[in-house]
This record gives sequence, C-alpha cells and structure tokens, in this order.
Amino acid sequence: MSLVNATFNFLYERFGIREEVFEDYALVEDKDIWVCSKMARDFNMKFWKRRGIRLVRVFKKGFKFTTAGMQIFGRYATKNVVYIKDDELDRFLKGENIKIEPMEGVEEGQVIVKYKDDVIGSAIYKKGMLKNQLPKGRRIR
Repeated sequence: MSLVNATFNFLYERFGIREEVFEDYALVEDKDIWVCSKMARDFNMKFWKRRGIRLVRVFKKGFKFTTAGMQIFGRYATKNVVYIKDDELDRFLKGENIKIEPMEGVEEGQVIVKYKDDVIGSAIYKKGMLKNQLPKGRRIR
C-alpha cells in the first residue's frame, strides 16, 4: 500500500474524513504527506522546497494530522472531534492542557479540537485530559 493510500485510510479510520474530500487536490509524498493543488503538483520547476502544506506527519509508528491540515480539512471530520467551551478556549490557545468530561464516541489518541464551528487545533485525548498539541508559534501569551 502506498503512503498516500495509507494516509487516506488513517484520515478515514481516525477522523471519518473520506478520500473524496481530496479529489480536487493532490497529495504529494516527500517524507511526510503534503497537500497542494493539482496545478502546483504538475508545475515543472527545477528547485522546489515544498509543494503545498504538510497534511500528515509520518512516523515509524503511525501518522499525525497536522494543525494546518486540520484547520483546512477538519470540518469534514465525523469522529474524534472535541468541542471546547468558552472558558476553555483561552486556556487552550495559551497551550494549556484541559481536563474534560469523558465524551462518548471519542477514542483515546489524537483528536480535533473545535470551538463552535472553528477548528482550533489538535490534542491527545487520554483519560479525560486534552494534552495540547497546538504548535508554540500559534499560541497566545
């Protein structure tokens, strides 16, 4: 199985994001999986640093959906989405971990964190805790 197909499987199994969501895009394998327009993928240029944005980081033991990827494609997720409340938003944006009530249908592991209709970022959900995965450069002080 190709890495791109494994990425589609990961996104569907973990978050319920269907492969059809990406039909207007190209996924490019370059250590990790990057997403870009089909035109950018096919544009012939000698020296490319990157094409598009990193969608999924690839590790020996699995995948991690990136914050940038979530903020674009997370709206299509049908599972492992956690909604935070008004009083938790500021703390999450500061990079704090958040204790939450157990949520039915949310599996331990990486989750998409949303506030109302907005994807805020990623966390690791385990035993009622959201371990913040928001990159330091995107946090507020």
